[in-house]
Amino acid sequence: MKNNILGAILIVLLLGVSCKEKRETNQEHSHQAKEVLKNTPSLDLVWQTDSLLTTCEAVLYNKKLDVIYVANINNAPWEKDNNGFISTIDTKGNILELKWLEGLSGPKGMGIFGGKLYVNDIDRIVEIDIESQKIINSYPVEGKPQLNDITISPSGIVYASGSNSNSIYVLENGALNSLKMDGEGRLNGLLYQKEAIFFADSGSQCFGMYNFNTNSSKILTEGVGHGDGVVRLKNGDFIVSNWKGQVFYIDDATTWEKTLLLDTRENDIYAADIDYIPETQMLLVPTFFHNKVMCYKLNL
Repeated sequence: MKNNILGAILIVLLLGVSCKEKRETNQEHSHQAKEVLKNTPSLDLVWQTDSLLTTCEAVLYNKKLDVIYVANINNAPWEKDNNGFISTIDTKGNILELKWLEGLSGPKGMGIFGGKLYVNDIDRIVEIDIESQKIINSYPVEGKPQLNDITISPSGIVYASGSNSNSIYVLENGALNSLKMDGEGRLNGLLYQKEAIFFADSGSQCFGMYNFNTNSSKILTEGVGHGDGVVRLKNGDFIVSNWKGQVFYIDDATTWEKTLLLDTRENDIYAADIDYIPETQMLLVPTFFHNKVMCYKLNL
């Protein structure tokens, strides 16, 4: 009788181990199946503008007016030649007003808050009243900062990157302060998020984040080339452009894995300061010396 009881217990234990292994195997197969089913993100060209947008460096979508602003350097990126301008185009690529605003030299990154368009112009942040299409304020930055990208917090604080100074300039209530980045780099793309400012560095060719609490930066992934524009999707992932002509998809995960979405370097088509329209999944890519804005549909 004793042997029968021991035998029964042994059978139960073996069945339990077998079931556990089967569950783990099924879970592993299920996880692998999900990975296989996960689509690789891709881009399809939808439209491109006429080539009148001279040295177009940045684009910005104004959801309220359903219009896209384009910053045109008009040849020399860092010369104070006063020939730069802002254009407006619609969401189908038609140029609405080629010179919506003039009087700039090397306009680059842009941001919108409270009916005002903020634009970096080499060594000053320009504030434009959108309704009147006039410059109403100009905030000079000392030295040779080579101001590049702009991002704005929900409360209206303007953050501007200085590529030559490797600093973030903070414009709040008309006053300017600066945050020095760690190490040596050439800061470019900025994106404000509640947890940090995410950035692309064209010098160290990395994508990272600047933590307000610790006042320090952290590299998240490398190999993004001459990092320029940064946008974030609703699912938390990022898209980062390489000025030379690449666009990368970066997962918001512990690995921060990147996927190459676009590479137009062989055709000498650049990819500068991008923007994204989430409602239509349209990625807007200014092509710098190619003098066009190209619009791609993001497939996820």
